[in-house]
Amino acid sequence: FAEAIPGVVIQLMAIATSPEEVGVLPWLSVAVSAFTTGFVSATLSYDWDTDPGKREAAPDFYGFIPAEANKRVIVFVSMLLNSAVMLVIRCTSIVLLGLIGRNW
Repeated sequence: FAEAIPGVVIQLMAIATSPEEVGVLPWLSVAVSAFTTGFVSATLSYDWDTDPGKREAAPDFYGFIPAEANKRVIVFVSMLLNSAVMLVIRCTSIVLLGLIGRNW
């Protein structure tokens, strides 16, 4: 994640400032970096929430991951997509603010 987050910002800035048409590979690079970060974030949340010790110590706080396997997959994929999309939104905002510069 330490490489993927700045990579998304740099790649989006390169796409935004490119004078010619951008191909598929730069967008694929952004997607891979975003999904890598989303996967790490979802895995950390998943592992933290499913730890039996934490669930026993604070059952009111932990336990948003359901016990059924198919529901766990849905929650995990939702967390992954949410994290990846939020990263792209934030990085796009940073790039747009950088392009506007002092004019804003």
